[in-house]
Amino acid sequence: MVNKRKTCMTIIAVLIVIVLIALFSVSCKKVQDPLAGFNITTFNGDIVIKRVDGKEPLNMPYRYSMALLAKRLVFRNEIAGINISSVKYEISDTGLRLYNYKGMLVEADSSAVNEVIDSIKYCKGVTTLSGIIADKEDCKIKFYEGCSAYMLVDNLRDYAIIPSTLSEHINKGLSDSEKVFSIMNPKTFGTVQFEIIGEYTTKNRQDALYLSFAGLSRAVAGVQRDAVDHIECMEIDVNEEKDLTDLTYFLSGLFADYNMLSQYKNRINELNEPYPYMFVNTAGMQPIVLTEETDLKKNIITVTRIDGQKYLEMSHVYADALVKGYYKYSEYIRDIVISTGIKGVSRENYPPYGLHVTADGVFERDWNDYCSEKGIKEPPYHQAITSVSEIKSNKKNCEIFFYGNYTNRDLVMQREEDYRVFGTTRGGHIKGYAIIPAPMYEAARKHKSTRYQNIELFAKDGYDHYRKLFVGFKVIGYYKLPEDSTDEYDVVYISYVGNNDKYEKEAYKNEYIESIVIETDCDADMDSLTRYLRKFFAPEDVAEEYKGSKNELGLEYEYCYTIQKNVD
Repeated sequence: MVNKRKTCMTIIAVLIVIVLIALFSVSCKKVQDPLAGFNITTFNGDIVIKRVDGKEPLNMPYRYSMALLAKRLVFRNEIAGINISSVKYEISDTGLRLYNYKGMLVEADSSAVNEVIDSIKYCKGVTTLSGIIADKEDCKIKFYEGCSAYMLVDNLRDYAIIPSTLSEHINKGLSDSEKVFSIMNPKTFGTVQFEIIGEYTTKNRQDALYLSFAGLSRAVAGVQRDAVDHIECMEIDVNEEKDLTDLTYFLSGLFADYNMLSQYKNRINELNEPYPYMFVNTAGMQPIVLTEETDLKKNIITVTRIDGQKYLEMSHVYADALVKGYYKYSEYIRDIVISTGIKGVSRENYPPYGLHVTADGVFERDWNDYCSEKGIKEPPYHQAITSVSEIKSNKKNCEIFFYGNYTNRDLVMQREEDYRVFGTTRGGHIKGYAIIPAPMYEAARKHKSTRYQNIELFAKDGYDHYRKLFVGFKVIGYYKLPEDSTDEYDVVYISYVGNNDKYEKEAYKNEYIESIVIETDCDADMDSLTRYLRKFFAPEDVAEEYKGSKNELGLEYEYCYTIQKNVD
């Protein structure tokens, strides 16, 4: 009787454990709800690339893989592995073709060999064995002596893993370098030779060739250099103990961050698309914050003249100092708006303004063709800015579309990696950034990258003839007017940094700064910020005490600042 009781209690305990496990499983599934629409069976990497619209398959263009694989060495410490596989490509008279294979086979024209060749129906490009296993779950893969899976991502040569049924007919007396065949795409004239490094066996049909991803991609793309709907899977394994911040920045230039999808809405990725793909990470990578909340109250700091005159008429040296020292105080502020006013005149007017802004290189050709086709004129004006706030003020209700992970703060100070010596066709250095009108962006939409879009500021004949001014600006976004707007796309906006090179020229050194406004969060460290500002400007309430003394620039205090707190 005692034994029966013990048995009964044991059964009850087991049942309780089963119920608890079931409840725990349900709770776990609830946690995973954000990804409920995805095929979790492919969720093998620390980072998985998915479509933003949640649809499958991935159907990603080849160029995305080129952008990622090109950075393998740069991120060799952060990236442990990259798993990319292509879609299946049919091998047939109407698809890709297998050729130049007979030289490695014994009795190449025999019925047995022809039967094996006819049984090969498709090929796939892979960078890891995961791409093969996902396609042939029960397969066994054997590498030949001296070969390994790492060869699938070799940059210099292209390799293949073949069915064992084909391997049986290869001439054993051949060297490894002679065991080769080619894949040809008659539609794009793409042809690539592959060296065999291994074979697979499976209980099911051995009907596929598995090829180096890069090699197959080149064959498919051919002269077109790209292939749409090409990538079926893209995953990245990372070294989680490493600092992954730079890798996250790089990925955010190509893919939206699943954890911050909303901030990619009005953005164009580096491959000139409105972020159709996103990365989902399980490695604890912190998202990059690209947008700031605009509904919060703020403090507004305005610079005015101590003598009360209406117009600021400030020398550029003040703006130069604020920009140069930006990183010393940027943590305390939300925005800084240094206004230089709109420059340039319509070409119908005379005399013309001595500086002109135009597209550069290939971008200039595209823009000129677009203007001719649409019957529109090049924007006659340009304005140096440190914030898109000035664009929004000038162009009412316009939308700003940034490229990649660029933000409003980049308009104050250029990223170090974007500075380029002789970066324009006229020899100008790339020193700053530009926000262009939407029609200029439309002129360049056919290209698969935004990187070649540069703007150049240059002096026309008659001004500094012997030392002409050429300064380049990398385009990092565009502005779009509402459909019912009566305004015009007549201004190209360039960053103050780069534009301030003009002050070295006699013709422009006396142009004034029109206004300076700084915004901060209400809880910002105002003491630290105002301590920095007092190096150049007097506090408005004690401005009289600064009269007769000189600021850090060696100039007498002419300007003061006022602070409005908790402004909506």
